[in-house]
Amino acid sequence: MLDLKSPHPFCDGRFHSLLEAAGLLNEQSGWTPHCIESDTGALPFYIKGHSYGEYIFDWAWAEFYERHGVNYYPKMIHALPFTPINAPKVLGSGVAELIEKAKEFYLSHDELSSHHFLFTNEEENIVLEKLGYLRKETLQYHFKNHYSSFEDFLSHLKTRKRKNIKKERAAVLKAEIKIEWKTGSELDEDLMNQVYKLYLSTISKKQSYAYLNHAFFEKLPEFLEDDLKIALAFKDENLIAMSLFVAGKECLYGRYWGIDPKAEAEFPFLHFELCYYQGMEYCFDKKIPLFEAGAQGEHKLLRGFEPVVITSYHHLRNKAFHSAIQTHLVEHNEHNQQTIDALKQHLPFKSI
Repeated sequence: MLDLKSPHPFCDGRFHSLLEAAGLLNEQSGWTPHCIESDTGALPFYIKGHSYGEYIFDWAWAEFYERHGVNYYPKMIHALPFTPINAPKVLGSGVAELIEKAKEFYLSHDELSSHHFLFTNEEENIVLEKLGYLRKETLQYHFKNHYSSFEDFLSHLKTRKRKNIKKERAAVLKAEIKIEWKTGSELDEDLMNQVYKLYLSTISKKQSYAYLNHAFFEKLPEFLEDDLKIALAFKDENLIAMSLFVAGKECLYGRYWGIDPKAEAEFPFLHFELCYYQGMEYCFDKKIPLFEAGAQGEHKLLRGFEPVVITSYHHLRNKAFHSAIQTHLVEHNEHNQQTIDALKQHLPFKSI
């Protein structure tokens, strides 16, 4: 039995097991699970029949294949399904050995068009560079915690930005909204039912697809235990909004948000309070150095979240397509870095 204990809450196998237990990983969902194993570690992967739920977008590549009458699916990916966070792909140890074994599996299955590693770290990047995989750079917004308290953080901001954040937080206080944090062991079935309904409300508003089902939310406390944290907002004893986090020793991960549609218009700043400011407060209190608050949102920039490079690596079996995409990625990565440089000019911090 492999010992997969890890300080990273997504790297001990619990999250993968949770998704399987909830019935989200199978041929019907288009996420068929597999695993490469060694004496010291494991490398989960998925055979995909589409590109949904990945957050490193390759739809243009699929269309490129289609225009030339070539199948892009099925493909092989290493990622946390439906979860755009930066987590090691290998559970346990033996990164180079397991990645090389994964490439052998890919190359031995001719039906697989391509091989993808999403949200990679530096150790994985070194191995994948040596194996000739193509590097794609995208961006996210991360909050780097260098502060002792929220007041300390505010003291480093430009005056107008500081006043804006204070105004947003004051509006929530004035509305007499009560915010409570609960961990996995404090979350019962009834509360998780309400959390799920709030999650669906956001999906409906955005007209997007609900990747996660009721069983996932029902089983969350059982699988993630006290690494699961939820900030709950109550108005007159009624739960009106929630923001769900997963906490590791080195990073707090903001994952899902939901609000009662009737409350959203009445309390427009509650999203910022629950999804950002409450998470930042948690990091200050627990001395957590990093806060990842989700995949998108330039509005994070004005609240102290810095644009950072996110890496992924890709191999296309067809040499002509591999070469064409390699040429495309040179320009893409340059543009991504230019975008990050431009965004950094709008950070709210005082000039040093």
